[in-house]
Amino acid sequence: MFLPDLASLDLQECCNLPPATLVGPLSLIREVRCALGSKSDLNLIVGDSEAVQVSSDLFAAFQAWENAQEAEDDDDTLPGSDQAWLN
Repeated sequence: MFLPDLASLDLQECCNLPPATLVGPLSLIREVRCALGSKSDLNLIVGDSEAVQVSSDLFAAFQAWENAQEAEDDDDTLPGSDQAWLN
């Protein structure tokens, strides 16, 4: 089950967390565990609020991924680009 709320998460960097750590609500932790499986190297912790806190390394990784997605979206909208796959 994918929760639509997860598509618009507001990640907060927490410098006090150990590397590869994510703290979030139970619904998020369940979704991440289902997506990644049990062999994940992430520390997933159920928090006591709706805030999603991530360690500095994960925050940087998410930022890099988001920038790459935006760059890819920009490339797809260039004039003359083939967007037939969108139909």
